[in-house]
Amino acid sequence: MNLIQIFILIFIAYVIYRLAVKLNKRELSVQLFLLWLIFWIIVGVIVVLPQTTQMVADWLGVGRGVDVVIYIAVLVLFYTVFRIFTRIEKIEKDLTYLVKEISIETSKKGKDSEL
Repeated sequence: MNLIQIFILIFIAYVIYRLAVKLNKRELSVQLFLLWLIFWIIVGVIVVLPQTTQMVADWLGVGRGVDVVIYIAVLVLFYTVFRIFTRIEKIEKDLTYLVKEISIETSKKGKDSEL
């Protein structure tokens, strides 16, 4: 095992520790914790056994293992950006609705106090 692998494994251990702390503080749901835990375990396996990416590449018909990792990373990033975008759109719509409702209620209270 070379030095970069050791550093990455230490980083992964730290991230998993931080995930556990956030789970204990209820800042993270169990489902999200498990998703991230599985992700970081897979990254750890790839770091310790880099030949696994080549096996996946051969199975998928891709030339190199690192290409598979890059393709998957790009797909996951695009999907994540899409999810964030749709969530922001929903939040904006909800916020607009709330502002309208508050404005209507404030307007009604103002008219009632004039009478």
